[in-house]
Amino acid sequence: MKKIIYSLIFAISIFGMSCENKFNDLPQDYYDINDVLSDSIFTMGIVHDIYYALPDGYNHLGGSSMIASATDEAVQCGHSTEAQFMALGNWSASTLRDDAWTRSYAAIRKVNVFLNEIYPEIPENLFRSDRTVELLVGQSYFLRAFFYFELVKRYGGVPILTEVLGIGDGTDISRNNYDDCISYIVDQCDKAAAILPNAWDLPNNNFGKATKGAALALKSRALLYAASPLFNDQSKPENSLEHGAYDNKKWEKAAQAAYDVINLNVYQLYNDYSKFFVTLNNNKEIIFSKMSSRNNDVERLNGPTGFTNGNGGSCPSLDLVDAYQMSDGSSFEWTNPVHAQDPFLNREPRFYSSVLYNGADWMGSVIQTFEGGKDLGNVNSTKTGFYLKKFMSEDAQWFGGTPGSTLHCFPFIRYAEILLNYAEAMNEAFGPENAGSFGMTALAAINLVRARANVPPFPTGLSPAEMRTRIQHERRIELAFEEHRHLDVRRWKLADSVFGKPVYGLKIISNQDGSIAYERRIVQNRVFRSGMYLYPIPQSEINRNSSLKQNTGW
Repeated sequence: MKKIIYSLIFAISIFGMSCENKFNDLPQDYYDINDVLSDSIFTMGIVHDIYYALPDGYNHLGGSSMIASATDEAVQCGHSTEAQFMALGNWSASTLRDDAWTRSYAAIRKVNVFLNEIYPEIPENLFRSDRTVELLVGQSYFLRAFFYFELVKRYGGVPILTEVLGIGDGTDISRNNYDDCISYIVDQCDKAAAILPNAWDLPNNNFGKATKGAALALKSRALLYAASPLFNDQSKPENSLEHGAYDNKKWEKAAQAAYDVINLNVYQLYNDYSKFFVTLNNNKEIIFSKMSSRNNDVERLNGPTGFTNGNGGSCPSLDLVDAYQMSDGSSFEWTNPVHAQDPFLNREPRFYSSVLYNGADWMGSVIQTFEGGKDLGNVNSTKTGFYLKKFMSEDAQWFGGTPGSTLHCFPFIRYAEILLNYAEAMNEAFGPENAGSFGMTALAAINLVRARANVPPFPTGLSPAEMRTRIQHERRIELAFEEHRHLDVRRWKLADSVFGKPVYGLKIISNQDGSIAYERRIVQNRVFRSGMYLYPIPQSEINRNSSLKQNTGW
């Protein structure tokens, strides 16, 4: 048997009730492969450990920065943060802000170690059932697909590595073309889906583990990206490192993949949008989440600064706030005197679930973001006039008395996204009201999402272009702060006009007569160059590997 030394941080039981993390008592150490294969707990720990490499959506860029703060969704309160640098265009191949390359390839290597060097050597009677081993393999296929898509959606084509590289290897490895990478991701998803269950036995002990639905949902997302204009451009028909070969039928493939998830009849929209993000039990909208212990970190790090130790965090921009419709489904307009007089009145329900605004009640206090208000004036106070409410629970009070806590399992994939994926792909393939060979139209799918949000449905008679605009808007609102916007806008090829312009906030003045005045103002001038549609390959990798080709513009 091949002798290998592994450095492992075992995550023996990271999946449990209330998404608690439970670490094995063993310290980080070095283990010979024989030690690993002598204990079933150690063997399972190889795969469980890989889940810890999943990105942290609540702190993706470090310093409590959500990646939303590098888009038109938000502005980070702190100064000199990674989100701020990225938003201002201060990033390069040598100065990375969102380094998916390093973290993803590290995770992929762990998968390759398990599939190539652990799995083939697992003793016949190490586990009570062969099914346990199959499930470890299925999870490994899913995780490899997940981390490769983390790379491909940012960099385009990347090197597909399926073997374990030794010291000194990897200095002459080329990138695979884009379509080849998507095909590989789809293959890994299909292999995972063929093995993994719809739901795990003892679900309370297995929250966070990949399922068949998660594998098919990831496939849906990958094929949607592959069909989108950035990667599927009629003016660039060839399959290359930075995009795939043009084929309008890719939209139909994406629709089929999303419909396969819908047709499982496993998932459904949770009945309360505001509570979805802090509810685990009996929540059939969750498809795949990042596990975390109960805490109040999200509340504290994003809390208004008028609260003790409230850190401000990622604050919704006025651009996002203005995008929330009125309760009757009409657009909010500052030129409408009724809207302008009281801009937070009669907005759609998702606004009140997602944004803390001047005058909102929260944790027993009234939010004050007017000039001189208690939630303004601190160095970490909001620069936009708003604070985040989405993901946050009033049960997770971090100040005064006995601290509270709640669940913060970041939703990587949920059923609402699948319905929106399906709506987008169907609209591009067949139009808004043609179900093709499927059982649902684009219009029907998107109106399911709107119905859950208690927002009026979109009407019949829309053109594909009109529906496209509405779908893009619906993704912006429904999936706000969930790590979609920064890449959605890129794959739609709209980033020049969306991310390359100033982001606005709202100056609020409370007059002595009780009236309130509002003034839109620029809070950050953003920079987006054409090369930023794709991330740069890290310069350190280019220096190490002469066969790696850098992306255009870097």
